[in-house]
Amino acid sequence: MFNLSWIAATVVSVGLVTVIFLIGKTIAIASLFQKAIALYQQQDYPEAETVFRQVIHRQRSNDMVRLLLGNTLLAQNKWDEAVAVFQDLIARSPKTVDGYVKLAQALIEQGKLDEAMPIVEELIQRHPQNTDIPFSVGLILSNINRLDTLIESYQTLSQQSPDKAILRLNLANSWMIQENWQAAIDEYQEAIRLNIKKPQAYWYLGDALRQKGQLDEALSVWREAIVRYPNDQEAQLRIRQALKEQGKFG
Repeated sequence: MFNLSWIAATVVSVGLVTVIFLIGKTIAIASLFQKAIALYQQQDYPEAETVFRQVIHRQRSNDMVRLLLGNTLLAQNKWDEAVAVFQDLIARSPKTVDGYVKLAQALIEQGKLDEAMPIVEELIQRHPQNTDIPFSVGLILSNINRLDTLIESYQTLSQQSPDKAILRLNLANSWMIQENWQAAIDEYQEAIRLNIKKPQAYWYLGDALRQKGQLDEALSVWREAIVRYPNDQEAQLRIRQALKEQGKFG
């Protein structure tokens, strides 16, 4: 006759040993990861690279470590290796926006614009409503005078879905990077008309008006932002700065 209690006790013991092993492994990986981060912050990129690779070897599912390894390779001008890491990252995790951005950056640094531009376009198509992309990608493209790719992509998306306020916001942000203040103003106003749910539309609309010397209009926009978002500290900060310039505050 089987001794069920003995079997149950054995299973529990094995389970506890497994848990203890996994906890120990997790702690060891976490320690390595923290060491790699410290080395990266100290700009000891060769050593950071070595430790990041050790972490990936032990925990292959960690996409954040792949991103950091890629950044470490970029810092050492190891373009081909960085490209390979970022390609692996976006293949494993297509939702990783930073992976696309860094891959495009690495290709651009190598002068491979024909390979980089499709990556940018794919990123925008996959994440059309991500409001960080116009700035992160735009800053890279502005350095090589290729902001037209970004603007045209958002123009196409806005034409395809004219009632989507978020696309208007992203197009406006793209115009801001190009310093086309009037085009940006038009798109921010359209995003607001479409009832955008992001206070950034008001912040940047005011910024664009300010760039055109229309400070009173900018103040009006920021005050409207506070009406809609009473705890909007960014709008409050902009108002204080503008009033100081006018000698009306402090």
